[in-house]
Amino acid sequence: MAPWQRFVYWYHDLFRIAQTTMHDKWVKRLRILAFLAASSIATQVVLHSVLGYVGLGNLLPSSVLTILVASAVWLVAYPSMWLRMLTVLAEMEAKKEFEAMVHELERLHHRPPPKAAETPPSP
Repeated sequence: MAPWQRFVYWYHDLFRIAQTTMHDKWVKRLRILAFLAASSIATQVVLHSVLGYVGLGNLLPSSVLTILVASAVWLVAYPSMWLRMLTVLAEMEAKKEFEAMVHELERLHHRPPPKAAETPPSP
Protein backbone atom coordinates (compact mmCIF):
# COMPACT_ATOMS: atom_id res chain seq x y z
CA MET A 1 0.00 0.00 0.00
CA ALA A 2 1.34 3.37 -0.99
CA PRO A 3 2.00 5.99 1.72
CA TRP A 4 -0.61 8.34 0.30
CA GLN A 5 -3.22 5.56 0.51
CA ARG A 6 -2.37 5.03 4.17
CA PHE A 7 -2.79 8.74 4.73
CA VAL A 8 -6.17 8.71 2.95
CA TYR A 9 -7.39 5.76 5.06
CA TRP A 10 -6.11 7.39 8.24
CA TYR A 11 -7.85 10.67 7.37
CA HIS A 12 -11.12 8.90 6.57
CA ASP A 13 -10.95 7.02 9.88
CA LEU A 14 -10.49 10.30 11.75
CA PHE A 15 -13.43 11.76 9.85
CA ARG A 16 -15.60 8.75 10.79
CA ILE A 17 -14.64 9.14 14.44
CA ALA A 18 -15.51 12.84 14.35
CA GLN A 19 -18.76 12.16 12.51
CA THR A 20 -20.00 9.46 14.88
CA THR A 21 -19.17 11.43 18.02
CA MET A 22 -20.31 14.90 16.98
CA HIS A 23 -23.49 14.79 19.09
CA ASP A 24 -21.73 14.12 22.40
CA LYS A 25 -22.02 17.18 24.64
CA TRP A 26 -18.42 17.00 25.92
CA VAL A 27 -17.01 16.60 22.42
CA LYS A 28 -18.98 19.70 21.39
CA ARG A 29 -17.72 21.68 24.37
CA LEU A 30 -14.09 20.66 23.90
CA ARG A 31 -14.29 21.30 20.14
CA ILE A 32 -15.60 24.85 20.66
CA LEU A 33 -12.99 25.49 23.35
CA ALA A 34 -10.18 24.32 21.07
CA PHE A 35 -11.60 26.40 18.21
CA LEU A 36 -11.83 29.53 20.35
CA ALA A 37 -8.29 29.04 21.64
CA ALA A 38 -6.93 28.57 18.11
CA SER A 39 -8.86 31.63 16.91
CA SER A 40 -7.49 33.66 19.80
CA ILE A 41 -3.94 32.57 19.00
CA ALA A 42 -4.33 33.54 15.34
CA THR A 43 -5.94 36.88 16.19
CA GLN A 44 -3.26 37.77 18.74
CA VAL A 45 -0.43 36.82 16.38
CA VAL A 46 -1.90 38.93 13.58
CA LEU A 47 -2.62 41.88 15.88
CA HIS A 48 0.83 41.71 17.45
CA SER A 49 2.61 41.60 14.09
CA VAL A 50 0.43 44.28 12.46
CA LEU A 51 0.66 46.68 15.38
CA GLY A 52 4.40 46.05 15.60
CA TYR A 53 4.72 46.77 11.88
CA VAL A 54 2.97 50.13 12.27
CA GLY A 55 5.01 51.04 15.32
CA LEU A 56 2.32 50.43 17.94
CA GLY A 57 3.75 47.15 19.23
CA ASN A 58 3.69 48.37 22.82
CA LEU A 59 -0.08 48.92 22.59
CA LEU A 60 -0.68 45.23 23.38
CA PRO A 61 2.10 44.35 25.80
CA SER A 62 0.20 41.35 27.14
CA SER A 63 -0.44 39.74 23.74
CA VAL A 64 2.47 37.33 24.22
CA LEU A 65 0.97 36.24 27.52
CA THR A 66 -2.44 35.88 25.86
CA ILE A 67 -0.91 33.74 23.12
CA LEU A 68 0.75 31.53 25.72
CA VAL A 69 -2.48 31.11 27.70
CA ALA A 70 -4.51 30.37 24.56
CA SER A 71 -1.86 27.89 23.45
CA ALA A 72 -2.03 26.12 26.80
CA VAL A 73 -5.83 25.95 26.57
CA TRP A 74 -5.62 24.57 23.04
CA LEU A 75 -2.96 22.02 24.03
CA VAL A 76 -5.30 20.69 26.71
CA ALA A 77 -8.64 20.98 24.89
CA TYR A 78 -7.70 19.48 21.52
CA PRO A 79 -6.19 16.18 22.75
CA SER A 80 -8.96 15.95 25.36
CA MET A 81 -11.52 16.24 22.59
CA TRP A 82 -9.94 13.34 20.68
CA LEU A 83 -9.68 11.24 23.84
CA ARG A 84 -13.35 11.87 24.55
CA MET A 85 -14.20 10.88 20.97
CA LEU A 86 -12.37 7.59 21.41
CA THR A 87 -14.10 7.04 24.76
CA VAL A 88 -17.50 7.65 23.17
CA LEU A 89 -16.65 5.17 20.42
CA ALA A 90 -15.61 2.57 22.99
CA GLU A 91 -18.84 3.15 24.90
CA MET A 92 -20.86 2.81 21.70
CA GLU A 93 -19.04 -0.38 20.81
CA ALA A 94 -19.55 -1.79 24.30
CA LYS A 95 -23.23 -0.86 24.15
CA LYS A 96 -23.61 -2.66 20.82
CA GLU A 97 -21.97 -5.74 22.28
CA PHE A 98 -24.14 -5.48 25.38
CA GLU A 99 -27.28 -5.08 23.25
CA ALA A 100 -26.27 -8.11 21.18
CA MET A 101 -25.76 -10.18 24.32
CA VAL A 102 -29.10 -9.05 25.77
CA HIS A 103 -30.83 -9.81 22.47
CA GLU A 104 -29.30 -13.28 22.36
CA LEU A 105 -30.28 -13.98 25.97
CA GLU A 106 -33.82 -12.78 25.30
CA ARG A 107 -33.99 -14.98 22.24
CA LEU A 108 -32.81 -17.98 24.24
CA HIS A 109 -35.06 -17.18 27.19
CA HIS A 110 -38.21 -16.67 25.16
CA ARG A 111 -37.84 -19.64 22.87
CA PRO A 112 -41.04 -21.55 22.29
CA PRO A 113 -41.63 -24.45 24.69
CA PRO A 114 -40.88 -27.93 23.33
CA LYS A 115 -43.81 -29.92 21.96
CA ALA A 116 -45.42 -32.62 24.09
CA ALA A 117 -43.94 -35.42 21.96
CA GLU A 118 -40.42 -34.06 22.40
CA THR A 119 -40.53 -33.74 26.20
CA PRO A 120 -38.71 -36.53 27.99
CA PRO A 121 -40.76 -38.52 30.48
CA SER A 122 -40.29 -37.42 34.05
CA PRO A 123 -39.06 -40.08 36.52
